[in-house]
Amino acid sequence: MHKNFFFLNKFVVEADSALKGYSLTDAFSQDKDTLILAFRSGETNKFIEISVNPGNPYITLRNKYSRARKNSVSFFEYYLPIKISSVDIALYDRVIRFNSEGYSMYFLIRGKYTNVVLITSEGMLFPFKKSEEPVDELLIKELREIRFSNEFSYPTFLIKEEDTPDSIRKRYQYIGKEISFELKNRFEGDKQDLGEELNNILMEVEKNKSAVFYSDKFDTLELGIESFGSIPYSEKTVFETTSEALHYYLGRRHSIEGIMDVKKKIVKYVKREMEKVSNKLNSLDSILSRESKVEIYNKYGNLLLINLHMIKPRMDKVKVDDVYEGKEVEIAINPSISPNRNADHYFERAKDDRISREKAQGMKVKFVTEFNKLKGINDRIDNIEDKEELRDIMKELKIKDEENNPVKDEMKNKFKRYIIDGKYLVFVGKDSQNNDLLTVKFAKQNDYWFHSRGVPGSHVVLRNENTKENMPKNILKKAAALAAYHSKAKTAGLSPVSYCQKKYVVKKKGMEAGKVALLKEEVLLVRPEIPQGCEYISD
Repeated sequence: MHKNFFFLNKFVVEADSALKGYSLTDAFSQDKDTLILAFRSGETNKFIEISVNPGNPYITLRNKYSRARKNSVSFFEYYLPIKISSVDIALYDRVIRFNSEGYSMYFLIRGKYTNVVLITSEGMLFPFKKSEEPVDELLIKELREIRFSNEFSYPTFLIKEEDTPDSIRKRYQYIGKEISFELKNRFEGDKQDLGEELNNILMEVEKNKSAVFYSDKFDTLELGIESFGSIPYSEKTVFETTSEALHYYLGRRHSIEGIMDVKKKIVKYVKREMEKVSNKLNSLDSILSRESKVEIYNKYGNLLLINLHMIKPRMDKVKVDDVYEGKEVEIAINPSISPNRNADHYFERAKDDRISREKAQGMKVKFVTEFNKLKGINDRIDNIEDKEELRDIMKELKIKDEENNPVKDEMKNKFKRYIIDGKYLVFVGKDSQNNDLLTVKFAKQNDYWFHSRGVPGSHVVLRNENTKENMPKNILKKAAALAAYHSKAKTAGLSPVSYCQKKYVVKKKGMEAGKVALLKEEVLLVRPEIPQGCEYISD
């Protein structure tokens, strides 16, 4: 909820009060896409931390922040310090302003153009992050025409008789998904109460405390308002300020996602290695289960030495008396080598068989130990919540630790997400470029890919965690229903949906954004809907 307009509005009210009488004395960055604003009043310091990462923009107030001695860069030095007269927010737009008499600084949440800019009284614009959007004059004009407020805003909603929570959100997009979901959760069919209930929710956003909700069932972490009933949780932590809640949320989310990522990496490695070791043990058992030929090969060698005189040229076998058992025995020989060499050959085979069995026995002991070690790790991995302990296991197993690739780490947050039957994750693209990102960069080769056939729509990816088992048909149908729902066929009674594994989806050079080609496909005829057992996680 930290990107929701009204949550930002709540933050602005708190920040405006906290920063009265303060001056902005420094602005610096020591992490990519993160700007720190340092404020000072007398001997007291406060800090604003701003993330301009398009996938995870946020703003929060800190009482302490340690600047690194190295690898930090200052911004806007020529114009600092400036006395802050107010912290305010644009009416129904996610633009936060740090206002002063001479200059104003703005934090704009604008998708890929999310940024912090300083605008001087002379009309000069200085961005924190370089932008590909060359519209400085238009942006300055827009920001100067916007109405700002440092109070909590209550819009006037015109509710129609036929309105639903979804139609209201569509008309007033700044409401955001979290408040829309809460309204839907409380809506019981009385149209006249929709406007009143919406205002009640906004009043709760303003007056009630912020909270972080954790669900162990879905392993999800959500930021919201303590009174919200639309967020599933098994644990709820309430905070005095939005900043305290956001600090906790960001820290715990990073920890949970990091721990889950490490666990998945270990489990995947362990299961793969257990299968390899199991196959090796089966091969060794096959060797050890065969009857030993050491004694018989040695006996044949000795019998040939005793009966060298009986071996004639071009013979491929010879019958001799078995002095060990008192009967005649037939021994195969190689006519192309000498009688003595035939005897030596059997002694060598006896030696090879003995060494092979001894080696197999030794390897079996080694692999049994290795298998038991892997099984022990696999059995206890679910109960380990300490990231350092998991790192130690990775080090012990010599698993390459690619520490949190920022692009991959945050990529999953760029798509709409659903969970089917509490187990199967589904990712939905938001637009053409986002579809390409989902299909080309994010989806794995064995994931299932869906798209409504013959009409524009979102790419949909069903994560396939267990490639050894076939995906249940009912899960494929539910994912297909989501693909139809997120397409122009949304209002159709039934809609055909193409699907295949991602490895059969190709993006050819020169194709438009969102366009792909299928090397093979199957088709499901489904009703466009969010199917039963499918829950929305976040976008």
